[in-house]
Amino acid sequence: MFLLAVAIIVGLIIDGTGPSFAAALIAGSLVLVVSFFSTELAIYLLIFSMLLSPEIAVGGGSQRELSIRMDDLLIIIISLGWLARSAFYKDLGLFIKTPLNKAILCYVTVCILATMFGMVFGKVKPLQGSMFVLKYLEYFVIFFMVLNNIHSRDQIKRYFIAIIITAVIVSLYAIAQIPSGDRISAPFEGKEGEPNTFGGYLVLMISLLSGILFSYKYPKVKAVSFIAISLVAVPFLFTLSRSSWMAVAGMYMALMIFSNKRILLAVILILGVLAAPMIMPKSVEERYKKTFMSKATESKEQVKVGGVYLDLSASERINSYMQILEDIKTRPFLGYGVTGYAFIDGQYFRTLIEIGFIGFSIFLYFLYKIFSTVLSTYRNTRDQLYKGISLGVLAGFTAMLAHALSANTFIIIRIMEPFWFLMAMVVAAGKFNLETIKTDRRIKAI
Repeated sequence: MFLLAVAIIVGLIIDGTGPSFAAALIAGSLVLVVSFFSTELAIYLLIFSMLLSPEIAVGGGSQRELSIRMDDLLIIIISLGWLARSAFYKDLGLFIKTPLNKAILCYVTVCILATMFGMVFGKVKPLQGSMFVLKYLEYFVIFFMVLNNIHSRDQIKRYFIAIIITAVIVSLYAIAQIPSGDRISAPFEGKEGEPNTFGGYLVLMISLLSGILFSYKYPKVKAVSFIAISLVAVPFLFTLSRSSWMAVAGMYMALMIFSNKRILLAVILILGVLAAPMIMPKSVEERYKKTFMSKATESKEQVKVGGVYLDLSASERINSYMQILEDIKTRPFLGYGVTGYAFIDGQYFRTLIEIGFIGFSIFLYFLYKIFSTVLSTYRNTRDQLYKGISLGVLAGFTAMLAHALSANTFIIIRIMEPFWFLMAMVVAAGKFNLETIKTDRRIKAI
């Protein structure tokens, strides 16, 4: 009788809508069923959808418009299946205790409070502000959901391979765009695309592969990692994203500090600097030269730094940052709320103006906890896979800190979804490594 009732309801819905909606409804139902019986399989779907899913812009076409993508819907469906499974199998738990829990709770709380106050004072549109905060929460849902469903080293290895396969597919798609002469971006980004976002994602993947390259001893693994890095580096250059180029400096600095291959890295750096003028694509060279000018040519608003003028794009960013330092005096403690201020392309200044000095302090604490958690896993493990992934994420995180100087890195979907997935893998690796150490100590004691 229950199945008959469901069939009738579904039939009525399909009859009143088009075939595309019916197909989406069936697909969503299948994913929900799959996520209940096998969350791991649903997670693989999520990995590939992070960079290979279309998006729909919701809003008035401004820079503050909210984009809803297929993986957003997939996360909701998988989360429902995960919650249902956790309720059915009560021993699975929901939120695993990690070093990041308090920092996540504090950050989410201050974002909600600042946005609520922004709504009260008329700075934030309720629907818009709420949807953006929910977007931020989505990343932590990914973190806890993946972490709760990692039970072995083999899972971490399989997830890592799936992430790299996705990066390779996306890179091949991007390379195919190079002959067009336009700045390249990820699939399904619309007509204009988001090269800066794509560049940030590619830096994260290069960091991850570099961690494996400099941590593994097996020649085959090193060779595959090097080939993958070379492949991903090609579209990275043609994004022409200056923020992403700065991120490479952060990545390399982290590898130099924490990797035990410092001499090799120094040699690679020297050779790269010497060879760059000869092998660098002309479009990359022109993009770099365009950033710095001997005189103002585009606008009176161009900013002069150290005797040279920055281009209009960089100048607009700096001018907006200066304006924020003035406007924050009006609401210094909790800021204007999420989406309560004009669009700002720079994570640190955007965070400051949206959630104030209190929120900004919590955000810095949050970043510190991420760094210390990854560093702890890297330093306390001898497993080559764990060490490679944690070094890669450590370098990637440092790259993101640099990227965030002129981009909203820590709230960009295409970057943060993979990043928080990787963070779940690093935390799980740290937990497995600790269990191994405790087991070894018991054996030695016996």
